[in-house]
Amino acid sequence: MYSQYFASMKYNSDTLRQLHVELRDILAEVARVCDKANIPYFLQGGTAIGVHFFEDIVPWDDDIDLGMTRENYERFLREAPALLAEGYTLQEFTTEPNTPFYFAKVRKRGTRFVESEWVGLDIADGIYIDIFPYDLIPDVPHMERAQRRRVKFWVNCFTAKSAWVWRWFGRANNGVAMPKSMASCALLRLVSSLMTKEQIYRRLNRELTRYNNTTASRYNIVRMPKDMIPRCDIEACELRPFGEMQLPAPRNLESYLRNHYGNIQKWLPEELQLNHAPEILNFSERVTSSASRSISVVIPLYNKAAEVERALRSVVEQSLSVGEIIVVDDGSTDGSADIVAEFIRLHPDSNIRLIRQTNGGVSAARNRGISEAQGDYIALLDADDEWLSGYIAEVCRLMEHYPDVAAYSTAFYIVGDGRRVAAATPAAEGYINPAEEALQRRYPIIPSTATLSRAALLRIGGFPEGMRIGEDQWVWIRLMQAGERFCFSPMPLVHYSRTASNRSAAIYRHEESKHSIAELYDATQDRLLNEYIARVGLGKAITQSVRGGSEDARQAIRDFGYTQYSHRQLRRLRFLNALPGKLRPTVDKLYSTLAWLVKHRGL
Repeated sequence: MYSQYFASMKYNSDTLRQLHVELRDILAEVARVCDKANIPYFLQGGTAIGVHFFEDIVPWDDDIDLGMTRENYERFLREAPALLAEGYTLQEFTTEPNTPFYFAKVRKRGTRFVESEWVGLDIADGIYIDIFPYDLIPDVPHMERAQRRRVKFWVNCFTAKSAWVWRWFGRANNGVAMPKSMASCALLRLVSSLMTKEQIYRRLNRELTRYNNTTASRYNIVRMPKDMIPRCDIEACELRPFGEMQLPAPRNLESYLRNHYGNIQKWLPEELQLNHAPEILNFSERVTSSASRSISVVIPLYNKAAEVERALRSVVEQSLSVGEIIVVDDGSTDGSADIVAEFIRLHPDSNIRLIRQTNGGVSAARNRGISEAQGDYIALLDADDEWLSGYIAEVCRLMEHYPDVAAYSTAFYIVGDGRRVAAATPAAEGYINPAEEALQRRYPIIPSTATLSRAALLRIGGFPEGMRIGEDQWVWIRLMQAGERFCFSPMPLVHYSRTASNRSAAIYRHEESKHSIAELYDATQDRLLNEYIARVGLGKAITQSVRGGSEDARQAIRDFGYTQYSHRQLRRLRFLNALPGKLRPTVDKLYSTLAWLVKHRGL
């Protein structure tokens, strides 16, 4: 059943299959508790779609939704904590005051599922199913609309006590929260600052239950306008097959779905097949696949004692395990290798190898890792950076749908000084031309987002040893010249550390390499590629000039003066190189700071 639906989702098929296993476990436990306590419930929302079309979880979905009338919901809150098995926990304000959710979740311990807006909250964060309270709503339309407005306001105030998910000028920080105007954001700020969370919770529940003692004919999740179910259809649910279980669903299920979703076929097209795509996902057991086993992670290491453990942890905590992790210590003198050795001791099942060599530069370290690797693909990770837990799974998903590709990459965040900023990257998934994207001032690929075909790397001779700046872009250009294809995912799954110690671009020594950026120019090749070469060469020369490499900068001006796309960089280089050497770092730092503040340009 699974294979025909994978093209649209943000999960590798093995990842989603395991996620469904975990969800069914939680659902079975909740069903057991409800049966034991005689608490009625029903499948609703996207799970009701799954029942109707698939008799199971929707193949691309990543959660399960249950509904209960208010009376049964409150019974569940009272009785479930004592009845749930040891591996499960009930999350609701009465059991976990830090939660941003006004409804309940049952989470599985030993797992993690965290959407980006909730990262860092001190709450249980296991894989979960949602349990929504259904309340009666008035049959008079204007009364219904007024209630819904009040409920939405108090829900937003409740959420704001845990996490602020709106920007001041009308945009949400995520894809879930409704956009808010500056005025409404100010009102939310004011109310949430004056009232305690418990006071807001009581006020919200009073609003939700306002009409429960009336003869109203419909139940509803009050903040959702179309999620209405006739009273008689909830009070007389029907058992429907759901996987290997028989579970209650509202009577006249198709009528409910049509009312809630309109044309119930419309969500079948790929662009409407939505799920949460969490930033952090971990299962109760290590999960691997044939694709992930084919990936060798290569981490070059030189004096990164402060960061390397974080980088390694981000690999071993991937939702899909890789085949091997190779750390190449390139002559570190700060104890970095000892930190890796201790990490290996503590993680004996993670297949981590530490290789030590005398210092030869990042390209030599990467080439050593590539030569030692057993996998068909090389996932690069700088010891400064880290992956979010879904990186390998997303690369494996891309491999399923774009198998003829030598270089896979994802979007990324730039982190530093306690802030995280989304980098300017391509907007759409699929095949990309890195040269064209870079000339549009987007970052299509950087080392820590790149997973590369080992065979393709070997065909171009690997990384250019001795090159200290721009060696990664030299590889991208050589792959393009060899006719290799690139594929990109717009999911930001990597943290690039802008302020980490010992970044190569912050250190300049004259290069001793047989390779150069200038050698890549070819008058017979695509003009955009030559322009990209000029962009790379001029950017590298600016760093060289700032660090004192005046002659290298003058040579770059001669080599790349042909550019038609990078006149600003060329002028900047000429200006810097004309300054006294002592002034260049200060002037360039000022320029870079302004560029970062205005447009977050410059890694």
